[in-house]
Amino acid sequence: MNTAATTIRVYMNKLILFFALVCANTLGQQVYVSVDKNGVPLYSDQPVAGSKKLELKVSLQSQQPQQDTRLDPIASFTDEAAPYQLTIVNPAMEATVLSNQGEVAVQSDVSPPLADHHKLRLVLDGNQQSPLQQSSNFRLLGVERGEHQLQLQALDQNGKLIAESAVTTFYLRKTTIASPK
Repeated sequence: MNTAATTIRVYMNKLILFFALVCANTLGQQVYVSVDKNGVPLYSDQPVAGSKKLELKVSLQSQQPQQDTRLDPIASFTDEAAPYQLTIVNPAMEATVLSNQGEVAVQSDVSPPLADHHKLRLVLDGNQQSPLQQSSNFRLLGVERGEHQLQLQALDQNGKLIAESAVTTFYLRKTTIASPK
């Protein structure tokens, strides 16, 4: 038998086992394994002559609830009318930022000027990325390569959202040896 065909066959058997285990774990079904005349393991959800029932163990890690890193739903507006117009000026919508360090300078415009008791925060991909501040300029570090959504939010002294900008999509590109341009 061809070595490449054997390798592919072994790979396919592992792939089938993986999907069988995932499906069984997800749906709560049983998985049975039998061996054909060539010694190849066969996986099924139906028992056949000579098959063995696989004992599937669910790890505690998969049962723990995922920690939500999204922002607190205080993102509902307060009863007061939002007096601010927030605009992200840089990076522009659909712009590409070139930075091997993942550094992104964010410039925004707040109109009218922010009151002393109001603060701004920057949200990147649904996660707060900056401490609350009065300045409308931000510097992000360590941003990964790819597409990102950026939004500026204004909060009152109680942490309630009072205004937000439109979401700006930008792309971060890093130069690599494979693509030096």
